[in-house]
Amino acid sequence: MKMVNLNEDSNLEEVQRKISYWFNNIDLLLQAFTRSSYSAQYGGENNEVLEFLGDKVLDMYVTKVIADRFGFMKSQSEYYDEDEDNNEYCIIAHKNEGDFTELRKEIVNNKTLAKRIDKFGFAKYMYLGDSDLDNNVVNQEKVKADLFEAILGAIAIDCDWNQDDLQNSVEFMLKIDDFLEDVDTEEERPAKFQEENAITTLKEMAEHGRCSIPEYYTSDGQVEMNDGSYMWECTCYIRNWGIQQTAYATSKKEAKRYAAYLVLCDYFGLNDEFSKDNE
Repeated sequence: MKMVNLNEDSNLEEVQRKISYWFNNIDLLLQAFTRSSYSAQYGGENNEVLEFLGDKVLDMYVTKVIADRFGFMKSQSEYYDEDEDNNEYCIIAHKNEGDFTELRKEIVNNKTLAKRIDKFGFAKYMYLGDSDLDNNVVNQEKVKADLFEAILGAIAIDCDWNQDDLQNSVEFMLKIDDFLEDVDTEEERPAKFQEENAITTLKEMAEHGRCSIPEYYTSDGQVEMNDGSYMWECTCYIRNWGIQQTAYATSKKEAKRYAAYLVLCDYFGLNDEFSKDNE
């Protein structure tokens, strides 16, 4: 690869435009592109300290972006039960810390960073000493990743660690939305609000004095539906809530369970997952 002098106005303008950040101190940008082999041979500072800083910036703001997109306080959830739940922090898209960590690793690994440097076409601007030139390090994945981090480190110093500038730089340089757009953000319905547990949930709520004892009224036999089919009918009534819901199913057990589920949905303001309106 033929090296190109970065310290020309047109090249400096190109780099800053591609990273969407304009430096107050352009020497910091030049330092970010300077390998230790070059500084050892010709003097000046290299990019190793900036790479160290950029690594921390990257970790921090990728984590923050994930938390901003997928994190929430439990009180913001449609499933929040203020009588039972603490107002804790949750992640929508990931069920545990391991999944959360794997997504972050996918975004900040050397392969990803090197690809972004290739996309920018920045490797040709690096200042390399003879030893690096002889070993053709410019094509090494780790060297390109270090350059990516060094640029972030230079931005951190130049903007005096301005949080908005740093987050914007991380998101823009990484095109982080490409990693997050396919992440499932649908919140999982807690077990106590799922249809198979509805009867138990209402029973336990009654035992704790949160509602009256559920009353169930099941049809003596199957009833004819509008489409000509026959189903069992069950009504669940919670007297002190003033709520009753009627459900139909192919068995008495299923009808009772579904009726209890509909009562829970009504009381807590939840969508009926099985309604044709939600299909």
